Amino acid sequence: MNPLFRWSRLTSEKWEDAWVERLQFLGPGRAAFIGWPGSRSVRIEAFVDETTARKLVKEFGGKVTKARDWIADPERPRKPLRLRGKLTVYGDAESFAARPAAAPAIFVPAGMAFGTGEHATTASVLRMLCDLAPDLPAGWRAVDAGTGSGILAIAASRLGAMAVEAFDYDPACVRITKANVRANAVRGVSVAEMDVLKWKPAAPVEIVLANLFSDLLIKAAPRLKRATKRGGWLLFSGVLRAQLPEVLAAFEKLGFVVERTVVRGKWSAGRLHRK
Repeated sequence: MNPLFRWSRLTSEKWEDAWVERLQFLGPGRAAFIGWPGSRSVRIEAFVDETTARKLVKEFGGKVTKARDWIADPERPRKPLRLRGKLTVYGDAESFAARPAAAPAIFVPAGMAFGTGEHATTASVLRMLCDLAPDLPAGWRAVDAGTGSGILAIAASRLGAMAVEAFDYDPACVRITKANVRANAVRGVSVAEMDVLKWKPAAPVEIVLANLFSDLLIKAAPRLKRATKRGGWLLFSGVLRAQLPEVLAAFEKLGFVVERTVVRGKWSAGRLHRK
């Protein structure tokens, strides 16, 4: 298995949109943008193979660190993310192990560059999932398209999903998701390497989770519709605020009803209902 490397660099907050477009070739979920209160700077981070990391440095500057070294010694601790009183996301194994036994929780290492739940849109989808789960029928199932770290798939399992199909086109994300599924000891979560544009949905499910860029969401919309059971839900994230109208329009044309959207800064997420 090829080792992962972390590429990182600082940029001005005002250039975040440009960097999102510039780094789309890495694929969904590969680049994270981390800001700090009161700062106009943003740190860009990505987990990639060594060749890609060196290419990024050559083209864009920044620095490269072995991912395993950084994960072993994360730069900053992360407080538990508490969601609607129904689920808590922990970033360190010690706190996760010390939690009350009956408390629903998941563990995603804080040293990861993506998929920790810190990003506003990911947290928004997690909250939507917490809101919906109690009203879903027993034995409900989910799909997590563009799973990244597996955080949404694991959360779905914790919240009662009988089965979750999680996939990502990136083999590194698949490896990370499998590791996180094992670390959380969740059952019923299958993980596979798959391109959403080549994916053939099996039986439709009650919840489809899609953390994808806007253009990919629009192209994959017909497949995502086939994967969503009538009366079911599609929760999406990873869409820039300016691109939200065209994403919503694409799904409305397919018969989805927009139930809710959440905008946090430049990013948005949404909850769609298939009638």
